[in-house]
Amino acid sequence: MKLLVLLSAALLPACASGTSAMAFPPRMVVAYRDLRLDTAEDRAKLIRRVERAAATFCEAYDPMDPETRFDARLASGRHCPGAAAILLAQHMPANVRRAYRAGRREQGAVRGSTGTSTRGKSK
Repeated sequence: MKLLVLLSAALLPACASGTSAMAFPPRMVVAYRDLRLDTAEDRAKLIRRVERAAATFCEAYDPMDPETRFDARLASGRHCPGAAAILLAQHMPANVRRAYRAGRREQGAVRGSTGTSTRGKSK
């Protein structure tokens, strides 16, 4: 099964220095091999998996711990899930990232179909 895993960039200095007592930050893991990314249904599943992985990461991540802190955007509980999803998307293989972005656009189109959005409309 193919998995997408994002580890902290803070781990690299520990590997280089041989430090073994360093606290490890949580990981984000998303399985995608079972998905057909050419279908809207499976792209929606991918988005839900990324959102779940980001939320789980943010619940476990301690931005106050200097040993595991690696991105200032993750320090805010309000912004952490979105920032974590962006970081995860940046590390996706190109075809998975394209499917993720297409799914996000599709979700936006569905959300915007309620008629309440005026974004992009001229008066």
